[in-house]
Amino acid sequence: MEKFITHSDASKKILNIAQMSSALPVNVLIIGESGVGKTILSKHILHDSSIFESKVLEDMIIKNKFNKDEYNELIVLNIDKTINKLEFMENLSGIKIVATSSIALNEIESMFAIKIDIPPLKERPEDLEELTKVYIEKANKIYDSNVELKDIKIDLSQNGISLKRIIYKTVASISMDDDEMMNSLEYFLNKKLEEKNEYRDLLKYFEIPLLKAAKKRFKSQLQMASQLNINRITLRKKLELYFKD
Repeated sequence: MEKFITHSDASKKILNIAQMSSALPVNVLIIGESGVGKTILSKHILHDSSIFESKVLEDMIIKNKFNKDEYNELIVLNIDKTINKLEFMENLSGIKIVATSSIALNEIESMFAIKIDIPPLKERPEDLEELTKVYIEKANKIYDSNVELKDIKIDLSQNGISLKRIIYKTVASISMDDDEMMNSLEYFLNKKLEEKNEYRDLLKYFEIPLLKAAKKRFKSQLQMASQLNINRITLRKKLELYFKD
C-alpha cells in the first residue's frame, strides 16, 4: 500500500484520525483538492475494501447491478460527482463507507460521523519536501540519471498528481540522448501532421524551445544572435512573434 506522507503536524493528525476510524463502525468523509492523498488515506482506513468510482457505483445501483449484501464496507471515490447524493447514500445504508470528495457536501455530511479535511501540499511544506524527494529519487532510478530539484520547475496545480507528472517528465527529458530526443520529437510531429499542419505551422516547435533556452543562457540579444549565428533583425522579429519582446 502506498504511504501517506506524514512529515507535517497536520498530516500526522490526519493519519491518527484515519487509523482510529478504521476500528469504528462509522462512515468517514475525506475532503480535499485533487492529488492531496485522499485515496491513499482511504486505503489506510479500509485496507482490503473494494473501491468504486461513485458514478460507476451509482449507475450500478440504478440498473440493479449492485448487491449490497455482498459488502460490509466500501471505499467510494469522488462522491461529489453523484447526481442524487442523498438517495445514493440511503442505498448504501448498513455498509461502512469511506468516501472522498473535492468539495464540502452539506446535504449528506450528517451521514458521516468523521470528516477529514486534507490541506493542499502548498500548505504542508514538510510533506511537499518529502514527496518531491521521493518522486525525484524514483524517477532518477528509472531513467538512470542524477537530476536535482534545482533542475525542475515544480507544478502544484493538482498537488501530488501534477508534482509527480512534472518531475517524471523533466527527468525523462533531461535524461534523453540525441536519438531518444529525435524519436520523441518525431512521434510528436507525426501527431501534429495528422492535424494537417504545414511546415511553417510546425516551426514554432523547434524555434520556441531554442529561443527560450537562449534567452535563459545569454544576457542580451546580441549574445543570442552571435551564439546562434543568426541576423539580429531576424532574431528580433522572432522574439516579437513568439514572446512579444
